[in-house]
Amino acid sequence: MTRFFGKASMVALAFALSGCQSLENFSDWSAGYDKAIEESQNENMLINMVRAAYNRPLHFTAISVVRGNGQASPSLGLTGSFPFHNFFNLADNGALLGAGPSLAVSGGFNFDMASLDNAEFMGGLLTPIAPSTVNFYVSQGIPRELLFNLLIQKVTISDGTHTNTYINDPTRADYQDFRITLRNLLSLGLTTETTSTVLPFGPPLTAAEMKDPRTLAVLAQALTAGVVVQPSGPDAYQIVKPISEARFCFTGGGPGMPTLPNSALCNSAPPNAKDEEKAPLGGEQKFAAGSSIGGFQNASLTVSVRSTRDVFNYLGNLIFMEDNSDKPLHPQMETQEAKDYNYLKRGDDLLVVVKNHPRSDDIVKIDYEGNTYSIPADNQGNSALVLTIVSQIVLLSKTVNLIPSSTAVEVR
Repeated sequence: MTRFFGKASMVALAFALSGCQSLENFSDWSAGYDKAIEESQNENMLINMVRAAYNRPLHFTAISVVRGNGQASPSLGLTGSFPFHNFFNLADNGALLGAGPSLAVSGGFNFDMASLDNAEFMGGLLTPIAPSTVNFYVSQGIPRELLFNLLIQKVTISDGTHTNTYINDPTRADYQDFRITLRNLLSLGLTTETTSTVLPFGPPLTAAEMKDPRTLAVLAQALTAGVVVQPSGPDAYQIVKPISEARFCFTGGGPGMPTLPNSALCNSAPPNAKDEEKAPLGGEQKFAAGSSIGGFQNASLTVSVRSTRDVFNYLGNLIFMEDNSDKPLHPQMETQEAKDYNYLKRGDDLLVVVKNHPRSDDIVKIDYEGNTYSIPADNQGNSALVLTIVSQIVLLSKTVNLIPSSTAVEVR
């Protein structure tokens, strides 16, 4: 009898241990969580595009903490029949004993969802996107036509006597003027680049001042901040700090295109530009004398970049015009660069959002005020790429410290 219970206990223990071993493989749980985070982020992006379409306040959330848990509860059940005759001689009276080991497994995830309605995040959301961010995407090969439609707010061209401003707003009657202007600028090779310069600190120093122990002590501390010392003339030195900034510039287009002045060309253009004629850093680029474009011999070009909030406004305007215009807008990516990059070959539209026609294979879909909005997997154009870029520039507005712990709404 003792041996029986000992064997039954060993069976139950082995079963429990094998169950605990299976708990170590939580890849299915991790994959399910990762998929849920993807869907949550995509839905947050799309619902804010729809909110922007109808001038509703935007609202962003973030999952700040995820907790996983799992446990196994082994148990052993015994069954048996005991005849009353010869009761104390169980081995000879036909008694039957059985052991039923079992293992109950449970697990799941809890997470905290935090609201990002705070001043620091909103400050990042309303700040114009840095030219360095635009240049990063260009350097990564993202089509310039797509990027500039998404991120440029307006283009201003002035020739000294009058100024023309082309605003990238699908709700305006002159929206096509911006599209045509951008297409022409892209034909001339409008792109971005990073340029390096130096920022001087303090007055020039003589050789005697450079040998002064007090000057050397200050320089030793300053060198840790990235400053350097450069000769600035006979017996003179200048403390400077190298800096890099991004700017818009032109590659000059192809053969047969109008000539652009050296000041408007990128550093990567053919080396026929003098250093003193390089365009200033920032958004305004001078054509200067030398342009063969009629009326632009002394013109200036200013490119204004959107804020992240304005990117949502722009995409929301596209959604609004799709739903409420007799002539829906479908901005098409027409450059060869954009067509080559779109290897999925599911259309050339910048963004496709379908109203009240959801499908099971949609990339993302949301319900908003009784309507369903979705981005289809087929015939999506460049929607997936737009969704990716918008998600990333929103993330640039976040820091870990922005996710509050005391105001988190816990969802279980």
